Amino acid sequence: MKTALLLILATVLSCFPARAQTAPPSAHPTEFEVASVRLCPKDYERKSWSSYPANRVYYHNETLDIVLADAFHHDNTYISGPDWLKDQCYVVDAKVEGDKQLSRKEIEPLLQNLLKERLHLVVHHETRMLSGYALVVTKSQPKLQPSKPDDKYFGYIFQNLIRGSRNNMEALAGSLAAAIGAPVVDKTNIQGVYTFDLHYATADHPDPSLPDIFTAVQEQLGLKLQPEKVPVDFLVIDHVDRVPTEN
Repeated sequence: MKTALLLILATVLSCFPARAQTAPPSAHPTEFEVASVRLCPKDYERKSWSSYPANRVYYHNETLDIVLADAFHHDNTYISGPDWLKDQCYVVDAKVEGDKQLSRKEIEPLLQNLLKERLHLVVHHETRMLSGYALVVTKSQPKLQPSKPDDKYFGYIFQNLIRGSRNNMEALAGSLAAAIGAPVVDKTNIQGVYTFDLHYATADHPDPSLPDIFTAVQEQLGLKLQPEKVPVDFLVIDHVDRVPTEN
């Protein structure tokens, strides 16, 4: 009898359509509430704003490769696309709904979607082997100062100085690559975040009291820049319109 009642109940329930489950609201917006993308007038002053967290991004008189570099968190040196990518300037002004402050990582997909919508952007990633350097540990102990929990993240390249706070080894490799002008890949296997000041002399700013950057890395950080072919991730532009669609 009990089995029969269960079968009847199952039959009755199957006659009613399943009620759609209401998806929980997204924790973060997937697109900007308002956005403007347009070609830049020649008399515009170059000005970009990229301080995070934020609820707005804007670029005034900025080339598209710079905007793409921010949108995909990619070194603009390794963005491959049309010749005008580094010449044509744009004004991009976009804001999310309300005052919610988003991190750079949360803003990136919104900026990507905006470029896809207004410029019909299509990209893919491609690994290419280039002459560069591997950042490795030396036989001696690394000379790295762990960052404190309340330290703020930053990475700056000044004249004869690379300064970093709460930088992991990948971030350090990126700063070294920018200073050297060649790709640097982290192969230290060192975890954690560190604070450092790397003082070195450059060809543009020679200082007899400072070592070159390769010697500085060994003496001051206990690491080494080892020449070798390294894999570099290229962001390849398959298609992008030069003139954006109307706002």
